[in-house]
Amino acid sequence: RLPSIPRLVQELLQALDDPNADAAKIAAKLQLDQALTAKVLRLANSSFYGGTRKVSSVNDAVVLLGVDALRTMVAAGGVVAAFKAPDGFDLRAFWRRSFMVAGLARWLVRRGRLRNLNAETAFTAGLMHDIGSLLMHTLDGERMREVEAAVAAGAPRGDAEQMILGYTSVEIGGALARHWHFPDVLCEAVVNQPAPMAAKVPNEYAGVVHVARVCQLLLIGKQPLERLFTSAAAPVASWLELEQETLDEHWAEAADLGRDMDALLD
Repeated sequence: RLPSIPRLVQELLQALDDPNADAAKIAAKLQLDQALTAKVLRLANSSFYGGTRKVSSVNDAVVLLGVDALRTMVAAGGVVAAFKAPDGFDLRAFWRRSFMVAGLARWLVRRGRLRNLNAETAFTAGLMHDIGSLLMHTLDGERMREVEAAVAAGAPRGDAEQMILGYTSVEIGGALARHWHFPDVLCEAVVNQPAPMAAKVPNEYAGVVHVARVCQLLLIGKQPLERLFTSAAAPVASWLELEQETLDEHWAEAADLGRDMDALLD
């Protein structure tokens, strides 16, 4: 009953991981899926990725986006396509939140000057951060409604999930990422993001996602970035050597990070 990523998406991800693959071969494979082609073209012309000229060919889009960004977009498209909306679950709102966390994770890597991390890997980790919750809503909606009721009554989410499900949604998310053959660093980021510094092997991508989730809540509440550095996530921000002054210079742009991601939801 596990959702699967479309075969073409898996083949594209393998092709993008091949150091000898060229843009023409990737574009040719991409064009086998009209919907995915349209999404990639739309993203290539978005304000986030677009340049000064209109991109009208898949080859040009592949060159413009680059391998890292294209891999991210293909993976995101595949992950979104793998799920159907569970009864009573707002799937579009879920993906909007996930894309916002993903965009903030990428923003933190770029604006926070985390030079040893890959911004697109951070994006994918953010996109996948709550995938376990979605999977459990899809496969066991009744028990997940019990979890949501317990959380609404004040129970910590992890404790409620452990009590009702016998495991946490981040554990399930990590297992699904492994089932889909995502890299170990991404699987570990999904599992460890609630407490990234407590992991056996500290995972900086997990830390970035942890901070990105707090940033998302600040944006929703229209709160200043300085709240991050007095929140429970402050030790993680310090561990990642994120500087308030550096991030604050670009905080205004953070609100627009998820805007162009609607292309992957349409």
